[in-house]
Amino acid sequence: MSIESATGLLGGLGLFLVGMWLMTEGLKVAAGPSLKTLLEKWTNSRVKGLASGFALTALVQSSSAVTVAAIGFVNAGVLTLGQAVWVIFGSNVGTTMTGWIVAIVGFNVNIEFLALPLIGLGMVVRLTAPGTARGALGEALTGFGLFFLGVAVLKETFEGIAAGVHIEMFTGGFFQDVLFVLAGFVITALAQSSSASIAVALSAVSGGLIGFETGAAMVIGANLGTTVTGLLAVLNATSNAKRVAASHLIFNLTTGVIALSILPGFVAIIGWMVAAGWFDAGPATVLALFHTLFNVFGVVIFWFAAGRLISWLETKFVSAEENEARPRHLDRTLRDMPSLAVPSLLLELRRLGAIVTDAAARYLLSPAREVGYVRRRSVVAVRLSDAVRDYAAALSEVRLPVGLPDALAHILRALQHYNGAVHELQTLIAYATAEERLPARPRGSLARYRSGLAAFLADVRLEAERADGEWLAASGRQFEEQYQQAKQEILSAAAQGDFVHLAYLDDAMREADLVRRIAHHMVRATMRLQAAQDIVTAPAKPPPDGSTAEVVRNE
Repeated sequence: MSIESATGLLGGLGLFLVGMWLMTEGLKVAAGPSLKTLLEKWTNSRVKGLASGFALTALVQSSSAVTVAAIGFVNAGVLTLGQAVWVIFGSNVGTTMTGWIVAIVGFNVNIEFLALPLIGLGMVVRLTAPGTARGALGEALTGFGLFFLGVAVLKETFEGIAAGVHIEMFTGGFFQDVLFVLAGFVITALAQSSSASIAVALSAVSGGLIGFETGAAMVIGANLGTTVTGLLAVLNATSNAKRVAASHLIFNLTTGVIALSILPGFVAIIGWMVAAGWFDAGPATVLALFHTLFNVFGVVIFWFAAGRLISWLETKFVSAEENEARPRHLDRTLRDMPSLAVPSLLLELRRLGAIVTDAAARYLLSPAREVGYVRRRSVVAVRLSDAVRDYAAALSEVRLPVGLPDALAHILRALQHYNGAVHELQTLIAYATAEERLPARPRGSLARYRSGLAAFLADVRLEAERADGEWLAASGRQFEEQYQQAKQEILSAAAQGDFVHLAYLDDAMREADLVRRIAHHMVRATMRLQAAQDIVTAPAKPPPDGSTAEVVRNE
């Protein structure tokens, strides 16, 4: 290869990649929140998920952008694993549109007539409307122009190289196909764009440098290379995000095997159709067709296998938090036997209470050091709470023996209080006052208030099954008195001008109120839990005076 050919190849590839980048970024900005909206609202079925993945990838011309967005939404809990998987599958088909654009427009239209005006027009729009959606659209138009200009340079370069190379050197063979699969994979992984590999393959085939089968092998490698971006994106992500990346890898490996398997037959059928005069498309168009076909075949296969794949993936990458968030006492087979199901529900609710109690106590004693731990425990509590709620809802539809409906009602109220405590705890973490902002007296008062609640929580955890209703009610009154004392200390310090900024006064009052709410929820949850326990252990007897059930009536 001459220096002129090497510089032409590098320059053409550079123009192509810059054009792709401008086009992708411009379209993403011009679309605004459309990508997020589509992924949130149009993924509630496999057909919609496929359509969303296909449409978004065809729009922004980047399967990597859609894949990373889907992983990010799974990470944030916006999408489920089942929804994201179909977005990924649709994205794989959508990315084949780049090949069609290159094959149909890039090689068959006068580039000077199309590309140069697009670059000029796009830059005029970009410069006259910077920072707006219209300016971003101009950026995308400039990207389209550079995209086609890069394709033209690549095609011209490969035609020059092909003039001095015997085509028989690159006409196929298993080992050569494997070599070009690796080449496509490496180019895609390095450029973080399968479009670069596909453009090189299409240009080389169209320019006569390599045969169709070799170009197809390179396209297969490019398809596999797109998984690298997703794998890098989940290095420190949640378990579900890792499962999405794994589904992407499994899909692309499967389609790669399918493509290599059908490649000789596909080449033979196309050759026969061309010889018979039934098909007269250029080699680049045939290669784009092949790229689309094997991805569509992959979707057809996974249409029937996706359920098993998702079930299998859910058993992988299980984190400690996920494992703990799984119910340990809720058995679906017991739903038709309420006398056994309700006690099991109580056991699970006590486990949830222990998790919430532990998280709250740890934070109240060491607010600055335990934030990460409390956030992880909160996630566990929320997931376990959802499982308890669903089980209780299913149980409420069954005919329950006398007394158990009341027990179930107490359980649901206790669950609401635990959820409320978790919510207030998360709010407290987000808005907690830095201790150095507080004057000495309010700081000490808040510290005593937090310590008193932490000690109560420790007692509740140790004496959960023997908690006395009067003791719980007395604890509630004690916390109310401590709250009023802390509030008075804060207001007194403000009146004396001890606060540097009045905003710090608001923060301190908010913190005191949040601790008060946590105390309220934990006391009431424990009351409700004990009331349910009283009913379950003695369903035919009225609760004795002073019992937890009697106290709860006054909640």
